[in-house]
Amino acid sequence: MERNITGMDYEQARGFLKETAKYGSVYGLESIRQLMQRLGNVQEQLSIIHVAGTNGKGSICAMLAAILQAAGYRTGLYASPAVFEPEEIIKVDGSPISKKSYADLISKVQNACRQMQAEGFAHPTAFEIETAAAFCYFWQRGCAYVVLETGLGGALDATNLILHPVLSVLSSISKDHIALLGSTLEEIAAAKAGIIKPGCACVSAAQKPEVLDVLERAAWEAGSTLYVADGQVLKDFTYDGQKCHFKFAPGLLEADTGEFQEASCALTGVCQKENIACVLAAVRLLRQQGAAIPVQAVQEGLAQVDLPGRMERIAQRPDFYIDGAHNERAAYFLQETVRHCFAKKRMIYIVGVLADKDYEKLLAWMLPYAAQVFTVTPDNPRALDGQELARQAKRFHPSVSYVSTAAQAVALALEAAGADGVVVAFGSFSYLNEIKQAVKQKNGI
Repeated sequence: MERNITGMDYEQARGFLKETAKYGSVYGLESIRQLMQRLGNVQEQLSIIHVAGTNGKGSICAMLAAILQAAGYRTGLYASPAVFEPEEIIKVDGSPISKKSYADLISKVQNACRQMQAEGFAHPTAFEIETAAAFCYFWQRGCAYVVLETGLGGALDATNLILHPVLSVLSSISKDHIALLGSTLEEIAAAKAGIIKPGCACVSAAQKPEVLDVLERAAWEAGSTLYVADGQVLKDFTYDGQKCHFKFAPGLLEADTGEFQEASCALTGVCQKENIACVLAAVRLLRQQGAAIPVQAVQEGLAQVDLPGRMERIAQRPDFYIDGAHNERAAYFLQETVRHCFAKKRMIYIVGVLADKDYEKLLAWMLPYAAQVFTVTPDNPRALDGQELARQAKRFHPSVSYVSTAAQAVALALEAAGADGVVVAFGSFSYLNEIKQAVKQKNGI
């Protein structure tokens, strides 16, 4: 690998990535291939579980990483977007990369970028740079497994330069990023199916028939075998504001004893049923490959899994949740969850969205259950102005107010909820950190 390090500190590394943002988001593999060639193609020395999909892929990644860690494997996890700190997208055994390691690796990748430019290639994007840094970090740390989440799509996502994953996993696929992936479910599914590799098994969560047709055809063309997770392997599935509880079928992981295994998951919501079923199917395939993952590791990993910004409770009295639901399917699952868990409580919403998302359906699903709604403008160049969001939201709810800052929205929402109510801030991930910090400040943390 290239040994010449420029010696940037953390702030300089972040500044370099911010400056690199001017190159935008380039959809394709040529740049990341050139970049990794100059970094030794270390990704080919890693045992990678590659995960794509529209909804649930973050949960699936977090669960798989937690289970592998509980089984005693050093496990890397690369998952975006960052909700609170930039380093959280690169983890080993649940711990984010240190600021020093982050800066050192970004420095190393910057050198490779300079080589590319000197040879006439385009400068890699920020996502490509962080992806390359993640591969190098997992290689340096000697990870036995890496759980790798796609950034966008599948076929042309920068993570898809890997040639030999040990397993491909597809979460629920629905409409999102239609400008890049296509306007139909079939086109979007075809883009996601690009992670299916020849000779590599693939497991999918339950899908709509038209999506499943695309995935099955892609697997056949790649000479792969597609396994579709069956939600029926779970029974007695329940969830509350903190966890899911369930039993999973005998024989799924061990010899058939005739007794269902009890488990709980530290992630909550109705959406987790299909995600957990997908994770269990993935674990079964890994075991067939020789991975030593006992039932106890599955139970321990699920019980301890942590995923910021997904139905995450950040305060109590009133209970305050943040969630990055930003498309129709995620909104449907979120409204089912809040309706089930908090039906008898006064619910107050804070909403901030990006203009290129289907926020009308998000509002239509969520707002009927709120007592009051506050809108904000996320700190993102693609954000929808909170005042316009308020105007749109009033089509679905009579009590909507635009608030100019996250701190003000938090203060008003807490007052409106009262000690026994519930506040849910949802929409774009890009403003959830502001909300969390405002809640901490309000509570003197």
